[in-house]
Amino acid sequence: MSEPLRLQGISASAGYAEGPLFDLDQTVVSYVGKQTADDEKAALEAAIAVATSRLTALSEMAEGDAADILEFQIAMLQDDALSSPAFAAIRTGLPADKAWRQALDTEIAGYDASDQDYFRARAADIRDIRDQVLRALSEDGDVQAPTGAILYGWDIAPTRFLETDWS
Repeated sequence: MSEPLRLQGISASAGYAEGPLFDLDQTVVSYVGKQTADDEKAALEAAIAVATSRLTALSEMAEGDAADILEFQIAMLQDDALSSPAFAAIRTGLPADKAWRQALDTEIAGYDASDQDYFRARAADIRDIRDQVLRALSEDGDVQAPTGAILYGWDIAPTRFLETDWS
């Protein structure tokens, strides 16, 4: 008989937990490339619109700091400066998912390298934006944690935290 799986980390609360594990760091891998650069561009535009719509719906229920974070994310998604590098990469032949990931990873690296705490903290928001759009591009869509799941991962994205039913 095999030994039970034991994970160690920093828990959000003390006590014993039992339930299915949900990996917060799982990556989206099911994007199917399109035939043309125009189709890739359209797919990315649609995914950005889906992510913006989801964030807008969440922001309508949020208050205080949560609302501020969501407003920041929506503003970033609506800013052409964020998406322009991805669209430029699509014109060179990259599929939408790789172009978006490459553009946002570059942006994230800049935020992470900042000497200001505020900008380093915003890197988590940019990661969340990246992943929101990648999920919208994916055939998998948005995978939700099952009821009673134990969430584990490096960090919990702001939108994942706000979407989770903590009851």
